[in-house]
Amino acid sequence: MSRLVNFIAFITLLVGILVVGGWRYRVYQTSSNASALQAELVRLKREIDRRAAMVETDKNDQGWPKTVDPLWFGDNPPRNRWVNGGRPWIEMANGDQVHLRDPIVRAVDDKVGPDLGEFWYNASNGEVRARVPMGASDRETLTRYNKVNTTTLDSLFESPSWRNAQR
Repeated sequence: MSRLVNFIAFITLLVGILVVGGWRYRVYQTSSNASALQAELVRLKREIDRRAAMVETDKNDQGWPKTVDPLWFGDNPPRNRWVNGGRPWIEMANGDQVHLRDPIVRAVDDKVGPDLGEFWYNASNGEVRARVPMGASDRETLTRYNKVNTTTLDSLFESPSWRNAQR
């Protein structure tokens, strides 16, 4: 009987170690992906800033490049491998979004926003953001978004300021 109890205790301990180890690995992997994406976002933003300072760049009235050309990066443009999957590389903010600092849809997956870009660029103010994958909760997704984009949004779904200004 004591062998059975010892065996069950050993199996329970082993399962506990596997669960905690799997959870820690997931946390490590998420942090690693966020850091890599943040580095790609910084690389993209620096090139946009550099191109804004160049005379030969086609800029808008606010002084920002009208478009972002992947050829600026040679054979290695910044990629968002966290949400890549046949979606466009970069999405340009449209006329309704010119006053926004963040895209309306900030997190994507296979079903949400397959037509949305890996990155979002607003040429009217030079803001560049990376979209993140949906997490297990809205809070987790918001934390990812804020970490990658170095923002401090309070809500994943906050109402854009331009909508409030129209009321």
